[in-house]
Amino acid sequence: MDYKVYPFFKSHFSLGRSILTLGDPPAEPKKEEDKLKDEYLIHPDSIIDICKKNNMEKFFLIDDTISGFLEAKLNAEKADLQLIFGLRLTVLDDCSIKDEASKKKESKIVLIAKNAAGYNNLVKIASVAAKDGFYYIPRIDKIKLKSLASDNLVCLIPFYDSFIYNNNFKISQCCPDFLNVFNKEDVVFSTEDNDMPFDIPLVNCVEQYASGNNYKVIKSKSIYYKDRKDFLPYMTFRCIHNRTILSRPNLDHFCSKEFCFESWKEQNEGTK
Repeated sequence: MDYKVYPFFKSHFSLGRSILTLGDPPAEPKKEEDKLKDEYLIHPDSIIDICKKNNMEKFFLIDDTISGFLEAKLNAEKADLQLIFGLRLTVLDDCSIKDEASKKKESKIVLIAKNAAGYNNLVKIASVAAKDGFYYIPRIDKIKLKSLASDNLVCLIPFYDSFIYNNNFKISQCCPDFLNVFNKEDVVFSTEDNDMPFDIPLVNCVEQYASGNNYKVIKSKSIYYKDRKDFLPYMTFRCIHNRTILSRPNLDHFCSKEFCFESWKEQNEGTK
């Protein structure tokens, strides 16, 4: 199954970023009166359940940690789903420098394992990023990334928080030499449409940069909750995590109702 728009799910293991779980929902109640019990009425939406009910054969899990991989893999196998796992990672020039100035030079990438050997690489990279480069979040510099990366990984450049986004769309100033760590055919840029005011100009910049440097571009959708009606609970969750309030959430590009499975389905089926 090929997707017109790639669904990139994020789970609750990416702390503060998603309200989707990786577990199975509770079984259907045997008695009619049991349907009103809390355990059947109140439970978080599961990525596994969403994929099963929508007849999907595979799903992409892009998390900020590898902590949820085992649960995702076991539950995906039970549901006869193919799991494609990616680790969202922060890259910078020198992770030994730990100050506010260094944070401004960070870029995000997603490393996707092609196979079991690729997953082993992800484990090593995640360990080094957490042990040696931690500064608020795990980070890794390009030298260590080069020593640990392999042909078993795909490097995905996310639409938001990429070096293009962080350079205010000025692609002439973008010199991400860490991309040379990977084979050109293993570097993929992604674009998204979430009804944000800067989405279209950013898409144009990404496509211009990628075509000018012979990189592949795909359409994708970051999915943090199931339906648009879940936007308020999601925003409340985010504000609690960030110690902010709904009137001033300070959540950058997350203030849109389109980061949901419902929106992805419409885009993938061409109904939106």
